[in-house]
Amino acid sequence: WIGQLRAAFGAPFLAVVMIVYGVNQGYGESVKNMAINYYWKDVQKLQPSLPWDIKPIYGLITDTFPIGGYRRWPYLATCGMAGSLCLWMLALLPTPSPLVATLLLAGAALCTAFPDVVTDAAVAQHSRNVPHLASDLQSLSWGSMAIGGLSGCGISGPAVHSLGPKGAFLLISTAPLMLIVAAWALPEDKLPKQLAGANFAALLRTVHLFTATVRSPSIWKPALYIYLFSGAVCPDISEAMFFWMTDSKHGPGFSENFLGLVSAIGYVAMVCGILLYNTCFRFYSFRTMFKWTQVAVCLVSLPDIALVTRYNLKLGVPDHFFVLGDKALSSVIFKLQLMPMLVLSAKLCPPGVEGTVFAFLMSVSNLGGTTASWLGAWLLRLFHVKKDDYTNLWLAVVVRSIMRLLPLIFLTALVPDGGPDTLVDNGPALQVVASNQDESEAQDDL
Repeated sequence: WIGQLRAAFGAPFLAVVMIVYGVNQGYGESVKNMAINYYWKDVQKLQPSLPWDIKPIYGLITDTFPIGGYRRWPYLATCGMAGSLCLWMLALLPTPSPLVATLLLAGAALCTAFPDVVTDAAVAQHSRNVPHLASDLQSLSWGSMAIGGLSGCGISGPAVHSLGPKGAFLLISTAPLMLIVAAWALPEDKLPKQLAGANFAALLRTVHLFTATVRSPSIWKPALYIYLFSGAVCPDISEAMFFWMTDSKHGPGFSENFLGLVSAIGYVAMVCGILLYNTCFRFYSFRTMFKWTQVAVCLVSLPDIALVTRYNLKLGVPDHFFVLGDKALSSVIFKLQLMPMLVLSAKLCPPGVEGTVFAFLMSVSNLGGTTASWLGAWLLRLFHVKKDDYTNLWLAVVVRSIMRLLPLIFLTALVPDGGPDTLVDNGPALQVVASNQDESEAQDDL
């Protein structure tokens, strides 16, 4: 399978995918995320903050403002060094103010998002050029992330427990440096001299091309469903669940080591979900996969009711075994749900704006998750769930689980018919792209 991908895309590109997704995101993020949770909880002693994502801007920057005549590898190398610097400062500063800590964490996140956009653009382009391997390329990307995450989970719990959150930041600061290796391996030709500088006219043309593309119903309808599907109508209460699970007075009081094990089980289940999708479900239509995985996500979230009400103890099931089993099953389902969304997103990208459109679709997905966090915060406030009062947490779990069925109402109207091996008909968008590309090329010739 790897040999088939290498023959189609080249070994250097596969190496870049594995480093960016596996090392920098999978391994690095698995350790960093646990360190961040405990950093806010134990060092800053604050409630967690909400992220937001502007990835299309990164795509526009890399496409329009080349560095030294190159649009890709300089950004990878720069983000590698800057990301490590942010983590070093978080680790070495005694106790920075919440504002400084937020800026440094945002900088580290930015240095993860930029390489992600660069690689996403290449993956989307290759997915269109070799459509019968689109699912395989997504499987390689997310499989690398899962394996890297599994490796990180093996050390995240012990690292946070033994070194503290700041020590874990210092430990993981080497992961972004691997982006320098990815930058060296990334296949990229130098731009012609007339295109090697910052081109604001090209930026305006790209923005016009992008806006014309996303106005096409073949783009904005699936994008709207991705937004709803990613949580815009499904409250996210995961932060409250984390605080409850680590609370020894009101909850089970899970240790850092056990939470690291839970994450590791989740990554193993992710690999299983990817293998299951690639072997059994890759030929199913998008609508079929979205429908049944959404139902399954609703069902697998219901056992949280038993956990927060402590009913699992009445049944004789210890908290640790209950959480591990629930995590394994839910991770498989979530991956089966995510894979068709990624393949659909890659196939929706017309030539010429692959990076910006794919970044836009992923940002729409992330915005759905952010909306879910806001909705979850409102839901927790409605039920008066606080850091020291989890009495009504089970009600929030019930409402969250039921609301996960809401995206199904819009499925048929927004998701195109067909499967991963069927090209999505975005003809209007392609016509817009073609006409604008002809106009841009004529202007470049002049």
